Amino acid sequence: MGKLIEGTRMRTLLNGEVVIDEWLADGGQGDVYRVSYNGTQKALKWYKQSGMGGEPGEFYKNLKNNVMTGPPSPEFLWPLDLIEPQQEGGVFGYVMDLKPQGYYEVSDFMLRRAVFASYRTAAGAAMQIVSAFRLLHNKGYSYQDLNDGNFFINPLDGKVLIADNDNVAPDNKKTGIIGKPRYMAPEIVMRKSMPNSLSDRYSMSVILFILFVMNHPLEGKRSLAAMSPARQEKLYGSHALFIMDEDNRANAPDPVYHKNALTVWPQLPDYMRALFSKAFGQKALKNPNARPAEYEWIDCLARFRSEIVSCRCGNEIFTQQGQSRNCDSCGSWITIPYRLKLHSGSIPGAAGSWLYRCQLGTCNADEALNREAHVVANKSDPNMLGIKNLGKTAWSVKLPDGSVRQVEPGRLVPLRDGISIGIATKAGIETVDIIKND
Repeated sequence: MGKLIEGTRMRTLLNGEVVIDEWLADGGQGDVYRVSYNGTQKALKWYKQSGMGGEPGEFYKNLKNNVMTGPPSPEFLWPLDLIEPQQEGGVFGYVMDLKPQGYYEVSDFMLRRAVFASYRTAAGAAMQIVSAFRLLHNKGYSYQDLNDGNFFINPLDGKVLIADNDNVAPDNKKTGIIGKPRYMAPEIVMRKSMPNSLSDRYSMSVILFILFVMNHPLEGKRSLAAMSPARQEKLYGSHALFIMDEDNRANAPDPVYHKNALTVWPQLPDYMRALFSKAFGQKALKNPNARPAEYEWIDCLARFRSEIVSCRCGNEIFTQQGQSRNCDSCGSWITIPYRLKLHSGSIPGAAGSWLYRCQLGTCNADEALNREAHVVANKSDPNMLGIKNLGKTAWSVKLPDGSVRQVEPGRLVPLRDGISIGIATKAGIETVDIIKND
């Protein structure tokens, strides 16, 4: 049908009205317009005939179902309403929220057109991505076309929006969409499977690797050769090999073309390198069931975010188990006076550290990233630290002398050796011990 004309009015499935304001962009599946929708500014994706997969009727039914069921989490720029086909087999479109200013695609970060304000910010963005897909998969859906163009990320605060949700469908349901090259799981590349939640996990891991390492996990030395279709299928499918595979260095990063990977990888904590190695090891590349689950990524990223501290020179330091260490940049000794001992390890008792619900034992997916506590410094004396109750219930705090007092939400507990904090969860009381570092 070509480009829609400005001023065109169309009725929607939910008895709304769309007025075309201006054309914004041309995508692989269709054009995107700025529109007025019931008096508010929204975006309209209007499909091309070729952009609806092999079964346009099924694609439309699935999109209609997504409109009616609603989003699994606020991060999804979910289809809000639908403009139905004007004739049998005709094209159609859907209404969604506009992308706000200040958001960038994943490729912008890889090409350094956008840079995260800090590693803490990057970790926060990664946690939102994983949490959103955990909620999606828990509802029995898979994304099916997860790639670098699906995400809009604010580099200043790490907030994430997930677009192109028209391909979301019940897990293992065929929609005619198989994904984007370089982001499809090996079994999809080799046509051994259709997209599902397990192939989503692979694609999500690729996005996470790019955000942190700024390199594709399979694009090492082998990617420098001229790419024919057969060679591409080997690189991303039948002969896929992680660039950091310790047992096979045939696809290791090239020192000239892959400097980012060679610089960043050694700086990541060992538990993050281990989880990436699990996600892209030969076992997971060949067996989708061996890939890390979303909760593993959330636990890993929450720990990573909690363990980052800042040096006076402005550099961020990746600590381990809440221990003091030297700054990688200026060499100064970073003293971490206390650590917070959890059931799964310790995090630094340093200003800016967060404690997430997922770090307090088993929890539901929708509460995993709730912030339960925050270590803050006294405004008058930065050396005086306290841990603030950000939860909804009072803490039971045991002092070194054995006495117990209640600390209500919004109140602080001073960081002192020997204090034990009891935090109520649905599974019971989780204990956080404050321990003075040597």
